[in-house]
Amino acid sequence: MDNPGFVTDDGNLVGRLTRRVRLFDSNSDGVVRRRDVVATAERLVRGFRVAPRSIGAERVRAAYEMLSLALLAEFGDPARDEVVVDRFAVALARSPAGVARLGRRVAEADALAVRECLAPIGEQVKAEHVAEVVVALGAHPGHLAVIQQALERDGALIRLSAADRPFAEHFAGSGYPHLYGRP
Repeated sequence: MDNPGFVTDDGNLVGRLTRRVRLFDSNSDGVVRRRDVVATAERLVRGFRVAPRSIGAERVRAAYEMLSLALLAEFGDPARDEVVVDRFAVALARSPAGVARLGRRVAEADALAVRECLAPIGEQVKAEHVAEVVVALGAHPGHLAVIQQALERDGALIRLSAADRPFAEHFAGSGYPHLYGRP
């Protein structure tokens, strides 16, 4: 590729985004449906006991609803409410601007989920708590230690106000290669 920032030393950004989108695929059939993405928000709200009618819960729901709509509009079939992951990867590979745009959207949604789910703990949380949210996002539970280790790059405590950083850097290709576990 002509864009030197597009391919990283630990894999390509298309691969990172495709892997992340696959985490939404609830039945592993290679198709991500809008309801799969929206269900992620509900799983987070319930799993981390975010008050269901709170502004935090609504922020999480809205973030994943908007992400699902963006995925459908740019890479899917809006009439069927689905994104075929293999076709998504091909379309994404043809669109460096789409990679950057989607990377920001996913990073923002996932970081917001971390902030809202872990807010009751306080401003500083352990990397292991953030790793638990990443597992709830769909990462394999057996990768919890790898995710935690990736997050501990700068120390065992993470400020919630800076929770965007690992996600933004992961999808920019500049760090945190195992944020969602091992490939």
